[in-house]
Amino acid sequence: EDQSLQGPVPRVINVNLTAVGNVGAGTDDLITYALPASTLSANGMGVRVTAYGTTANNANAKTVTLNFGATAILTQALTASIAGSWRIAAEIMKTAVDAQDCIAALTQGATDIAHAEFTATTIDDGAAITIKCTGAATSDNDIVQEGLVVEMIN
Repeated sequence: EDQSLQGPVPRVINVNLTAVGNVGAGTDDLITYALPASTLSANGMGVRVTAYGTTANNANAKTVTLNFGATAILTQALTASIAGSWRIAAEIMKTAVDAQDCIAALTQGATDIAHAEFTATTIDDGAAITIKCTGAATSDNDIVQEGLVVEMIN
């Protein structure tokens, strides 16, 4: 079978399945990964980030954010008063030295929220880059991140 039409095969570089919930009121880091320096060494190289988790069934406001370096590439208020689940899928592609295009989408079960954001970032790709989710909520474990997967896509 001709493999040339199938494109690059993703290579998993990080999997973290240790659940992390927010603590009390305010914004907390959930799962964090440090993308090694110079991983995005050439234009057209990129990473796919998949983050997912759950929400508590209470009336508290809950917001999840995916960050690439110091830039929030997606922020979404989640639905209150349901025991819910959420998933963020993002692709981050190097376009030039210290320049990236980021597209991220969040889906939430039960209420079928779908939200996508495009961001052009200027993160130093010669240094380690922090990829993380944060959760802003009111009570412990209003937002729990259950997993984070990072894959090379070229």
